[in-house]
Amino acid sequence: MERTAVLFVLLSFCITSLALECRVVPGRLKQIDVSNGQVFGVNSSNHIYTLYSNSWIQVPGSLKHVSVGPAGVWGVDFNNYVYKLGRGDWVFVPGLLKQVDAGGMVSPAGVNMNDDIYCLTGGQGSSWKHIPGKLKYHSCGPYSCWGVNAADNIYIMKGVTPTACGGSLNWQQISGALSMIEVSTDGKVYGVNSNGHVYRREGVSPSNAAGTVWRQVPSPQKVKHVSYDLGHLWLIGRDDSIMDCTE
Repeated sequence: MERTAVLFVLLSFCITSLALECRVVPGRLKQIDVSNGQVFGVNSSNHIYTLYSNSWIQVPGSLKHVSVGPAGVWGVDFNNYVYKLGRGDWVFVPGLLKQVDAGGMVSPAGVNMNDDIYCLTGGQGSSWKHIPGKLKYHSCGPYSCWGVNAADNIYIMKGVTPTACGGSLNWQQISGALSMIEVSTDGKVYGVNSNGHVYRREGVSPSNAAGTVWRQVPSPQKVKHVSYDLGHLWLIGRDDSIMDCTE
């Protein structure tokens, strides 16, 4: 990976009166996750990287998906084994997941190869709690979890707390269709649809976790993955290119 570029591209879209200022970041990643100023990602060879002082640093190990958040840094490998980063080493955690999310307050969550949904009770406990339903992608924030299923239907689980990682155990369907979805550490919700368009959920708050409407966020290219943190919207293009954008 090369050093982060200083090239900025201003993208203006009259249809929404919104401008994105995007920083082109050299390198290639297939998936990225950001939280509290930390940036982690994996490339098509399942190599792991983190951004440090504007440079990509390779992290030992091999993962197909990585997540960083209040629950720590978690990942799953090609065999769906689950790991947590601790003191510079990946520690094996019993269980099988194809995608994991560390965005909950203390508990990681994820889905397995059968789209079954789980969260780890007690944060650092040893018991995965099965959550009813089927999802292909799952992401949690400070007061709710969101997910999309195999048909790209969107769902929210309310009532998620540090002591109740499964929340209300009642999924509420949200209008729209997305192929992946991410909830930021401060509760903002972004997603990508099957056409590579980026959307943000408006009106999300502790008192209205489901928000109100989806708003398209114009992007410079077709996107397959997004993550948001501290005012920065990170985009992974379909060609694995990386952009760091602000509105």
